[in-house]
Amino acid sequence: MHATLTPTTRRIPISLWVSVALFLLYSVLGVSVCLAVGDDARYLSALLTASPLMFLGMIVCVIDIVRTRKRGGAEQPYIRLQWVGLALMAAAMPLWLAIAVAVASLP
Repeated sequence: MHATLTPTTRRIPISLWVSVALFLLYSVLGVSVCLAVGDDARYLSALLTASPLMFLGMIVCVIDIVRTRKRGGAEQPYIRLQWVGLALMAAAMPLWLAIAVAVASLP
């Protein structure tokens, strides 16, 4: 008798991929702004101009969550991952803006 192993196909929501990519991009931008803000405070405006990308990421996350709920039948881990993506988007903007403002206000 042969044992058959079925591979687990754990799907990752597209909104989580978008959230992680935008969070990493925004974090890299945030770090570079924090490193360069001592030279010129205008770098803080660069971080502010990237904020609409994060807002678009949040819209993608919400649309993905709504579509999944309307279709139904999604597994609980999949839904949890969608909410993790939305949380990343919601936390990235205030986190990096607060860090950049704090660094800019240092003497």
